[in-house]
Amino acid sequence: MASFRSDNNAGVCPEALEAMNEAAAGSAVGYGDDEWTARATAAMTDLFGEGVRVFFVATGTAANTLAIAALSEPWERTLCSEQSHLNDDESTAPERVSGCRLTTVEPARAWSSKLTPADLERAAAGMRGDVHQAQPGVLSLSNITELGEVYTEAETAELAGAARTLGYRVHVDGARFANAVAARTDASGRDAKAVARALTIEAGVDALSFGGTKNGLALGEAVVFFPQNGRIARRADERLPYLRKSFGHLLSKHRFVTAPFARTLEDGAWLRHAAHANAMGRRLAHGARELGYEIPFSPDASAVFLRLSPAQHAALQARGHGYYPFGPARWSVYRLMAAFDTRPEDVEALLADLADVAAGAPA
Repeated sequence: MASFRSDNNAGVCPEALEAMNEAAAGSAVGYGDDEWTARATAAMTDLFGEGVRVFFVATGTAANTLAIAALSEPWERTLCSEQSHLNDDESTAPERVSGCRLTTVEPARAWSSKLTPADLERAAAGMRGDVHQAQPGVLSLSNITELGEVYTEAETAELAGAARTLGYRVHVDGARFANAVAARTDASGRDAKAVARALTIEAGVDALSFGGTKNGLALGEAVVFFPQNGRIARRADERLPYLRKSFGHLLSKHRFVTAPFARTLEDGAWLRHAAHANAMGRRLAHGARELGYEIPFSPDASAVFLRLSPAQHAALQARGHGYYPFGPARWSVYRLMAAFDTRPEDVEALLADLADVAAGAPA
């Protein structure tokens, strides 16, 4: 039975596997001075524009925490959503690596995971700005959010502008950034390159963690710095190589991280796979709603959050379905995540069991 626990549970997409096999033939210069890293960097530059600086690491935790550390000082703080991966799933790494205080902000709007400028202003209220308090540092947004919603281009720009007014640099946790681009490409009719730039450099974002693992790669994420805020970008660019090395993320056989990025970016597989995962998520969300299930958060991409009663949850577990509870226990909300390799028949099999459970059929 297919698992809907996480796209981390999925296998490796064919393009990434082929690229790794090709890179495995013969020898290559280590630590990033190889042709695959050059190709991956060029592909990122083609996507986001001239002047970006790209650094590859092994994990999402490394990408997020090293990006924030490069943008901040230890006497500052990082703002993020209460439900963000940075707060909920990266242990103490953000504070240990950056030295900054992590301050969470809960969205004021009911059943929304997206922050607003008003949320940022509320978080900054009462800040005296003196030496006795943590200073403004970095706002870290997740796109898609940890609860499956996608920030639009306008929402991102509005938040980045509010953050900069308050003295914060802006980082985007894009572990599923490909899903966000695919969703906005589908919704807006614009091409992926235009959307990717509108969600980052044109919105005023300083750094992006561009995910690979959750989109079919075996491992690897990219940290992208954008050049529009010159001093900030130059300083982050100077710091990141040393931070990456000192925290153990300068890989010697660097090509095995970058070859899959090069291939999937060059041939568009990164967007195709994300679009497919989103389509499977939409199919699941539509079917579940038709069956009367409540979906409290907007299913904008590949993640669907269902509200289940204890009996419904127990019945689905008894039938072998895999998924995760999410948020406070009082929500009774469970996440079902589609991936690049989720098949329509996997979704239909789950919907069939959801229909049986909704009708009260025994486990």
